Amino acid sequence: MKTNKQKHNWLIDVALFVGLLLSFWLELTGVPLHQWLGVALGVGAGYHLLTHWTWVKSMTNRFLKQTSGQARLYYVIDATVLIGLAAIIVTGLIISTWLDLTLTDFAMWKSLHIIASISTLVVVVVKIGLHWRWVITTARRYIFTTVVALVRQSQPASMVRASGGLGRREFLRLMGGMSVVAVIAAGSALDALTQSASLTAAGTTTPGTSTSASSGMVSAQQQTVSTCTVRCPKGCSYPGQCRRYTDSNNTGRCDLGECV
Repeated sequence: MKTNKQKHNWLIDVALFVGLLLSFWLELTGVPLHQWLGVALGVGAGYHLLTHWTWVKSMTNRFLKQTSGQARLYYVIDATVLIGLAAIIVTGLIISTWLDLTLTDFAMWKSLHIIASISTLVVVVVKIGLHWRWVITTARRYIFTTVVALVRQSQPASMVRASGGLGRREFLRLMGGMSVVAVIAAGSALDALTQSASLTAAGTTTPGTSTSASSGMVSAQQQTVSTCTVRCPKGCSYPGQCRRYTDSNNTGRCDLGECV
């Protein structure tokens, strides 16, 4: 029973981590799948909380009483992850195409969504670092048992005994891999946040194409249109269709699809 529980918890945690990482690549998933992925993460996090509810309830009662500092640290980290996921879900729903809310401060809510996502990812990596021994031990015993057995058969007995424990090398491998993937994912989100802010600032200082009705301005306007550059030909018409959507001049179209 314990074996099945450990394996089950490990698989759930890995699925949640992979799902969180995938949510950072909106170009890969698209908006509809991104939104469903957010719902799935919320459901998975709720299930994870229920499976550990006994520990959560016990630690809540004993947090300010007699308990270890390590237990308090684990409790704070888990509570921070829970709050971060709640912030991601709430802000995600506000800017989602499902609710299709008319927001005058859409860029602010989008920025909050990205900041909450990056912050939560950082805390999740810290959580993995605190539980690294359990992550590796469970993977070796219950997940990759065949691979571990084959590797040990191909090694001398002395090397098998030496490699049986967990040390700095295993920690660095795990955290190095997790950190690299997390940095790439966070970089993608930061790029979206930076571009959104820069496009919004540019849109407030750069006027749109003039639409004068006088015949003397027609030729100049046609020349401007013919020589302009459209950075995105998709013509997005509502917030949320792409991660770089901004409409700083309130034309109902993405600024990237307008002439510059």
